[in-house]
Amino acid sequence: MTFIRVLALTALVPVFAIAAPEDSVFDLKVTRVRALRDQPGDLHIDSQGIEFRSTDGKTDIAIAIQDLREASVVDARDMRFETYEVQKWKPMERREYTFRAAPDAPIERLALFLARRVHRPVVGHYKDDSQFRVAAFHRRALKGNDGTLEIGEESIQFVSDQPADSRTWLYRDIETIGRPDSFRLRVTTNRETYVLELKEDLTEAAYQLAWSKIYNLERSGK
Repeated sequence: MTFIRVLALTALVPVFAIAAPEDSVFDLKVTRVRALRDQPGDLHIDSQGIEFRSTDGKTDIAIAIQDLREASVVDARDMRFETYEVQKWKPMERREYTFRAAPDAPIERLALFLARRVHRPVVGHYKDDSQFRVAAFHRRALKGNDGTLEIGEESIQFVSDQPADSRTWLYRDIETIGRPDSFRLRVTTNRETYVLELKEDLTEAAYQLAWSKIYNLERSGK
């Protein structure tokens, strides 16, 4: 192999790396969950928005990405998309659509996709860089799950073996954090409050990093 050919092949490597496509389209077989009768159909999600078409062709739903007020994709069996539209018979509530997909749906990739495109809260989990890690436990009403609390430059995460219990909270979506005591950390968004029991000491540096990101101390100090 000549030197010129080796150089040419080397030059192609970063091009292919950059060109590696990120998920930009999701097509899922789903069931729309309703009070009276569920509807099987197809769910299409891309950078323009969300579309659902029922199998019987009787229902078409389209939500533009800018009209998506909230999204919850922590569980493939309970994906929720809330719009700005107010419900006609319940003026205090927004119109929300719930879908159930197969357990192997790419839920983490979908959460990352939405978090990068929706400027409103997205409830879900995807892997993000972290600087601090502490073993933790999330307690529920009847049980709970072990996991790891991770704090980084862009987010706080709770990583569990149970996907529906895992979370990635971008700092922009967190309303408050707190330490009721040295053994617990509370993360509050407009959608939920998570209290994690810490199995190890959370360093002051880790807490101060999260605190400064959430309350914009870095920006206010400039």
